[in-house]
Amino acid sequence: MTRFVSRCPFREEVWLIPSSRISERSLQNLMNTRALAQRALCAGVLAAGLVACGGSHADRPDRGRVAATSPTSPTTSAPSTSSPASNLQGAVIDAYLAYWRVVNTYGAEAAPFDPTDFMNRFSPVATGAQYDTLFNVFQLDRAKGWVYRGREGNQLRPRVTELSGDRAVIEDCADDFGGIFDTKKNVFVEPLTPGQHTRITAVLRIVDGTWKVDTQGGGDERCTV
Repeated sequence: MTRFVSRCPFREEVWLIPSSRISERSLQNLMNTRALAQRALCAGVLAAGLVACGGSHADRPDRGRVAATSPTSPTTSAPSTSSPASNLQGAVIDAYLAYWRVVNTYGAEAAPFDPTDFMNRFSPVATGAQYDTLFNVFQLDRAKGWVYRGREGNQLRPRVTELSGDRAVIEDCADDFGGIFDTKKNVFVEPLTPGQHTRITAVLRIVDGTWKVDTQGGGDERCTV
């Protein structure tokens, strides 16, 4: 707000009155009247200026007792430092981990095989040859009553070794501690293998805008971490 400066609007000029009509007393009264008028007008200007500067406080609930605050400056976030390549690799790895979560969860369930349930759970994470392979393997396992056991704590260590367009390759040295249990005979048909690590190679492709496992090799080759 611009600071208000009081200025009296009178110019220093002589009132033109014929000298023959002015007595000494009349001149003194005239000067007194002029001075009073000048002070009254200056006081009026000052009051008007103060109202103009502070009148907006009258409509405020605090009657101007609380100082107004300046608008908050908008905050800006720092630009992302991650590169497009690292973002793509992260999306590929996330898809690979999601695939194994579905495989291990489904494989541990003892229930009749339901093709619709299988499709709803596996179509978001698998495609092509791998989808068909899993369909056949799990259909047979559930008919036999075979389920996964001991895979709950397995760790995956995927890394992207190829990434081009809609195709990516992952190499993994994964924990392979679990086995396969026959719920009908109550025995392990494949024993637990604590401390064992298996090399896995998986090829993922983008299908309908989503990375999915297309082929998965390995399972017999051991690796160290």
